[in-house]
Amino acid sequence: MMVEWAVTATRAQLFPDRKTRSRRPGLLTRFVFAALTAGSLLGAVPGPSDIGSFGLRAAARADVPARAQGKPALGPNQADVTVPGSGRMKAVPNLFLGLSTEYSTLPLVEQHPVEWGRVLFEVVQGGSVPAMSLRVGGDSAEHVIYGRKPPQFAPWEVFSPTAKLVDDSAKAISASKLQVIIDINTITSTPREVATWMRQLLSRLYNVLGGRIVAFELGNEPDIYSCSAWAGGLLTAKDQSTDQTQKCPADLPKRITATSFAKSFRAYARALHSVAPSVPVMAPALAKATDHLGWIKTLLRYRTKTLKVITAHVYPYLACAKPGQAGYPTIQKVLSENATAGMAKTIAPAVALAHKAGLSLRLTEINSVTCGGTLGVSNTFATALWAPDALFELMNAGVEGVNLHARVSSINRPFSFTRQGLETRPLLYGLILFKRMIGAGARLVPVDVRAGRSLHLKVWAVRLAYSADVGKGPFIRNPLNVLLINKGPGWARITLNLPSRRRGFVERLLAPSASSTSGVTLAGQHLNHQALWRGRSKVQLLRPARDGSYVLWVRGESAALVTVPVARSTLNSPGQHAAGPAPTFGYD
Repeated sequence: MMVEWAVTATRAQLFPDRKTRSRRPGLLTRFVFAALTAGSLLGAVPGPSDIGSFGLRAAARADVPARAQGKPALGPNQADVTVPGSGRMKAVPNLFLGLSTEYSTLPLVEQHPVEWGRVLFEVVQGGSVPAMSLRVGGDSAEHVIYGRKPPQFAPWEVFSPTAKLVDDSAKAISASKLQVIIDINTITSTPREVATWMRQLLSRLYNVLGGRIVAFELGNEPDIYSCSAWAGGLLTAKDQSTDQTQKCPADLPKRITATSFAKSFRAYARALHSVAPSVPVMAPALAKATDHLGWIKTLLRYRTKTLKVITAHVYPYLACAKPGQAGYPTIQKVLSENATAGMAKTIAPAVALAHKAGLSLRLTEINSVTCGGTLGVSNTFATALWAPDALFELMNAGVEGVNLHARVSSINRPFSFTRQGLETRPLLYGLILFKRMIGAGARLVPVDVRAGRSLHLKVWAVRLAYSADVGKGPFIRNPLNVLLINKGPGWARITLNLPSRRRGFVERLLAPSASSTSGVTLAGQHLNHQALWRGRSKVQLLRPARDGSYVLWVRGESAALVTVPVARSTLNSPGQHAAGPAPTFGYD
């Protein structure tokens, strides 16, 4: 997502949650654009995982063996996890996890700079790479007009940047120290107008230190564009209940095809190259990459040398679906394999197509549920368990980066800012747990999992290239991190066979239940309104048994991060890079 924050109507525009997976009507209260043009599928259930893959699931399924040759059978709540001391590893891209938000977000950065900085510190990957990528765009990108000519649309349907907004944007980007991806539409302005505004923004950014623009993204779900829905996409709260005409403005295209978009892309990419030759271009931000692979193929025929990344969006479930439909979200569905491994499988054809063309693929919008999320699902602890598993599944599938997206005041946002300060959602803790798993020089490590039939257990292992601190506890040299996510309701007794016989440490992600909306703790702590950890740190000491294995109990609907030191030579070979080129932010 990119993080979305709740804001008062007097200070910021509220963008609507999606009403359909095509174009969506919504509401627009008073817009505060203190940040110019950027400021700051249902997946098929995958087949059985192969032993030795980077992350394995163990569920109550016939394809998960509870008995292995030479090893005793496992009880229904038992699991046996083995991480070998050597094997094929996969490099973790820098800045794999980023955020995505709408254009109205950056004013909140200026209002809450201290809390914002602290939250970013907890979510960023760390190491020697830049802090994080922030993609600014989404539906709001389609309503930005850069031309000097007064718009021929109703005043609530568009917003146009000014010179002051350029200055404010440059300050906000610089202060945030983010690597900003600016989403630019190709329907409401001309290439020359966009290039003019980008030149002004860049000229101001070059004179300050801090954040910078690292890419331009052209398009926002052009494959499901609807002109009439665009007209109803932004409405004031007053107009929302009375204006249902959604008349298509005459100045906009009635429809967009793969070819018309590709031609527009080429014109915009060349115009942007003339003012920012070193800034790469991403496109086309498809809503349905698997169903619309033809859009990528057509774009590649019109590609420019600055096109470096193919972009798409993916959500496993739809808040606009009705009960009984396959896409209708529930807590159990968010905890299912369809929401993680299934989602990764749906995006695999687009990944392969991008890699074949010598490009990388980045998901500039993901979340568990689209349309802004579903109350009682998207704001629950289930999303905290979903997030790290989904991110690792996408990484393992060859995706070079993701930007988690949530709309202003949306249900599925990980956090927001209120008058009291930071307001957290369970999803934020899942993102922080993922961050603690990775870092500079991180590599995915093969895992072998056997489990009893009553368990739904996911396991991921990462070898880090530097010393790591565990919670508020000790530094670990040459650490190996093992993430255990128990999505089932019952306790799991897990035997860990790791390439270490030294003591390890355990940090637990807990909540009363998967349906909880509060009471979440990570290593016994929670974030307060000032974005500071509160509560006594609880890091469990884990010692090996006589046979060298570790035994750990993991509560149902919870996760545990195990960190053990290994020998410097253990799992120390360079990780294999993805089949495509190095991603935008490279590898350590």
